Amino acid sequence: MDFKQNHLLENKLYRQIPGRFLKYAFLLFLPLFFGCFEPKEGCLNINATNYAVDADDPCADCCTLPTLTLSVRHVAELPNDTVAFRYGTLYPSLVDGRDSFVVDRAHFFISNIKLVKEGGGEVGVTDTLRLEFASGEALTIEDNFAKLDRDIFAARKVGTIITEGNFTKIKLTLGLEEFLLQNDLPTNIPPRHPLNISEDSLIFEAGTGYIPNLLIFRPDTLPETDSLIFHFLEPTEITLPLESPFYVEKGFDVKLTLKVNYEEWFRFVDFENDSPQAMMEQIGHNLPNVFAVAEIKLE
Repeated sequence: MDFKQNHLLENKLYRQIPGRFLKYAFLLFLPLFFGCFEPKEGCLNINATNYAVDADDPCADCCTLPTLTLSVRHVAELPNDTVAFRYGTLYPSLVDGRDSFVVDRAHFFISNIKLVKEGGGEVGVTDTLRLEFASGEALTIEDNFAKLDRDIFAARKVGTIITEGNFTKIKLTLGLEEFLLQNDLPTNIPPRHPLNISEDSLIFEAGTGYIPNLLIFRPDTLPETDSLIFHFLEPTEITLPLESPFYVEKGFDVKLTLKVNYEEWFRFVDFENDSPQAMMEQIGHNLPNVFAVAEIKLE
């Protein structure tokens, strides 16, 4: 090998050293680089409110599914004003403003709450409740109950709801289904559930069963000590339109607020001339018009 060939060979080997060094250095540090990466756990259920788009592995029981929550605004819509409704307060009659009435106590039960889609489909909650009776009978039903009372201020979590799309109406049952209107009280109602009678002794009466809708009031035409007590047992289906189509997105809680107008209970009721039976029939006829959707939103 002459001098020229030897020089070219040395230059070639010299030029190859950096490339080989970088190649083996990269292979050497590659495990260290990937050894620093730790997969992130999180909720990978796209329907959940805490869905983690940046998670790599699913976590154990960490997902929080969206809920339907119900709040109520109790009002008296007067001819020139809308005021917060209160027990023990005089309100004018819609028939004759010279007459008035006082509500001492009232409650409503609503159930079977559904969001109605633009195309007509209905979506309710997924929760269930197993009812056990002293007779030994048992029944599993959709757990979608709420009790409405002027003295209940906290929002009621109705249950888990998983859906998306445009909705135009709310459907509900005012009252309770026939199987609950019986003498046999369920023995396993959870604490703080609307059907638990320890929370309110007025919702159940021995020999009658649940009292789904109750009104205790006094027209000013009666002596102060006399009150009329009306029980409304027949369940009534109610459809409440939304002001505009409402879009529900995946992974968001639905907050529904109803308005209850107590003046509407007594529309066309003549305190001066109607008998108690006539009053009860007219008030029962008015009940579906008492309710309206005040607000619906996502959170």
